[in-house]
Amino acid sequence: MDMNVLFSSDDNYARHMGVAMVSLLSHNTDVEKIRLFVIDNHISKSNIEKLNLIVDRFENAEISYIPFETFKNQLHLDLAWPISLSSYARLFVAEVLPADVNRVLYLDCDVIINGSLSEFWNTDLDGMCLGAIQDMVPSHSKEAVGLLADQPYFNAGVLLFDLTLWRQLGIGSACLDYIASHGGRVTHHDQGVLNGILKGQWKRLPLNYNVMTIHFMMSHDKSKKIFPDASSFYTKAEIANAISRPFILHFTPSFTSHPWERNCKHPMRSLYVDVLKMTPWKDYPLEKDKNPWYVRFLNWRYRELPF
Repeated sequence: MDMNVLFSSDDNYARHMGVAMVSLLSHNTDVEKIRLFVIDNHISKSNIEKLNLIVDRFENAEISYIPFETFKNQLHLDLAWPISLSSYARLFVAEVLPADVNRVLYLDCDVIINGSLSEFWNTDLDGMCLGAIQDMVPSHSKEAVGLLADQPYFNAGVLLFDLTLWRQLGIGSACLDYIASHGGRVTHHDQGVLNGILKGQWKRLPLNYNVMTIHFMMSHDKSKKIFPDASSFYTKAEIANAISRPFILHFTPSFTSHPWERNCKHPMRSLYVDVLKMTPWKDYPLEKDKNPWYVRFLNWRYRELPF
């Protein structure tokens, strides 16, 4: 069995991508071959060398780099604030990957793999071109991309693509048209684009494969009060199971900082720190929390006080 895995990164996130790679490869040594593809948005030569050192340690892994420059020029965005365009690279998944790749797992750089992904990789998508994990968002975020209140909305940090069907449906071109129709500004950026294009036509996968920070930081009841969702979300039992058996941890900045920043309150931030020690970046110190004081205060308020 071969497994195709796609990352996208600029130089700022190369270290975190390296941590994600180590966690992936360490927990999936039973896979015959893991083909890693990296959409490269100006990653430095020194960081490329470090990533290659990681892959060289695993006999079943190989890595390829795909320059993002050609595809990035097709984006016509009107951004309200500066962000890394690397996130938008997943919209070009069909164009950047070789024609013989008919299935791929896309992973954000801020994830830790905490178990075998073989069962996940072999999931039947039931005729859908995409499998994803449902996210909690306010209703106005759904409305902004054309979803109804009772339609589910997915997080784009972990995506399982049926590329054959994706190409047949021309989803990549549809994404660019969607951005243009919104004047280059879409709520939640490329994640909003994908939700707006697919409009619920995707396979919902178990929460264990994209356990986001909010599920650790807040109770099910409290999070439902903050993000009321008319669609059917994961049950309290499913959330409890995902927290106790997280195959993929996604360190979304929900009511705390990232695990590579000081004062991160995520109860499983030590997993990131432990895997970091297994990488060429093991001597890098934790960074300062970049959130301004009022954001840190609001995070504390939502975490600690009654709703």
